[in-house]
Amino acid sequence: MQKKQVIQFAVLLVLILALTGAYFAIQSYNASQDEKKAQQEKDAVITLTSFQPESITGIRIDTGGDICSLQRNGENWTEESDSETLLSTEKTESFLKEAGDITAASEIEPEEDADYGFDEPLRTVEISTEKGTSSLIFGMKNEMLGQYYLKTSESGSIYLAEESVYALFDKTAEDFVKEPETDTDADTDAEDE
Repeated sequence: MQKKQVIQFAVLLVLILALTGAYFAIQSYNASQDEKKAQQEKDAVITLTSFQPESITGIRIDTGGDICSLQRNGENWTEESDSETLLSTEKTESFLKEAGDITAASEIEPEEDADYGFDEPLRTVEISTEKGTSSLIFGMKNEMLGQYYLKTSESGSIYLAEESVYALFDKTAEDFVKEPETDTDADTDAEDE
């Protein structure tokens, strides 16, 4: 009987080792597949803008006639048409941080007779740095996909951008105006009386 138990124990031990090995092999395979998938998704992302807010000297947003043109003056930001009004550095830098990391959903193969709306763009964004100026030009919206046709001044390619990219540039100078500072001590003193 004891020899039979030893054999059963040995078989169980081999089976456990085989299952443990299979488990770790499957985990390793799944991890490598997840890594491949993440790399493919990363490779599929098309970067349209890549800059740091501090490198920007100006940004001009033309939404079909309404123009918002922000200029850096040292550490401060002003609107080109009203250089007296100081803009919020925090609001401007936050906006520029988002604008500095724009990607496209995909690049499309342009069709010869297709109209993408670049003759009369919905929105044109000019981003100026010390090295020069680049532009994002938004054509019409592809209603079926819910995305906008977009091209850059650096490339003749046409991309599809999410609506959130288009909406990011839905800005006027008022969106960046510095909030007036309130004297909270004076307010508190007035309430105490």
